[in-house]
Amino acid sequence: MDVGQSRRFYRQGYLKIPGVIPPEKVFAARREMFLRMGSTINQIGPSVRSGKLEKLGETAWSLFSASEGEIFIDLFNKTELKKVLEKALGSRVLPIRAAQLATLFPADTGDSTNEYGYLDKDTPHYGWTGHLDGLWNGGIAVPRVGKRLRGEKLKSWNASKSTNGVNKTNPEFNANIMNFTALVGVALSDQTSLGSGNLGVLKGGHRHMERFFSDQLEKGGPLGPDGPGWERENRKAPNGRGLVHYPRAVRNLYAKQAARSADGELWPKPDLLKLKAGDAVIVHSLTPHSATRVFGVEPRFMVYFRCVSARRPEQNLRIYPEALCDSLLEWRGVKRHLAR
Repeated sequence: MDVGQSRRFYRQGYLKIPGVIPPEKVFAARREMFLRMGSTINQIGPSVRSGKLEKLGETAWSLFSASEGEIFIDLFNKTELKKVLEKALGSRVLPIRAAQLATLFPADTGDSTNEYGYLDKDTPHYGWTGHLDGLWNGGIAVPRVGKRLRGEKLKSWNASKSTNGVNKTNPEFNANIMNFTALVGVALSDQTSLGSGNLGVLKGGHRHMERFFSDQLEKGGPLGPDGPGWERENRKAPNGRGLVHYPRAVRNLYAKQAARSADGELWPKPDLLKLKAGDAVIVHSLTPHSATRVFGVEPRFMVYFRCVSARRPEQNLRIYPEALCDSLLEWRGVKRHLAR
């Protein structure tokens, strides 16, 4: 990042980098992606005959949501994108060994329940809810609107380890959230119009979160949900178990341009990023973000990398409380530019 980019990144909590991925690498990654999809689809016939549709669904989800293929990892490791990030950090990043292939397909009804406990169709801003990565998301799938959890299902929901593998609490760190340094996304589909599954980011949210975590620390912690001022669940949500993936105090700071649903809930308006295939975005790990719905014809394809500065202490590779309370702690390159 140069000085201007560093200032934009610090002001916004994210930075768009147009055309940083060479066309031939975009082509190779898209082809590999469709090869994998086609292989899965070709299994449908045999699976129908053998009654293995449930297993096929699990395989398809795995293939469509995550990939550790070299072609995808090279989008970061063997392009200028890695150099841009390392310049911003003022250090190397730890080796990237996995990439998340995040796909979104067109949806008509929006009758699925999101993690905040609302139907997607009732959620403003193309269904944007916003979250921080590294948070517990329930021991079982999010309960649907109209389906209350009771008995064994409620017990399973409250399991200490969630479906994304994150622990509910981490007393040894006094923090109930895992954190990396940067979320890096690469677009493999055209997202230049709204309603194409655009990534939404809460502008400046990283600095609000920095102050919030510092306040939690002053009050004794823990940092994150169930800590001071951060309820883990919105029990007033339509499903009764809405997960609060960034604190209401931060949510309320965006009230001026927010929408309100019929029940009075406030919905901050995110920056919806318009990306072309080959564009990339670097998002600060403290910036609330999430995808939005696809209303058009084409699916949305993104590849995500969760990057950690090589300067991070080894015992804090998964959880680094100090970085939660100092948004520039691991961004020495940006910090030097801001000092100018």
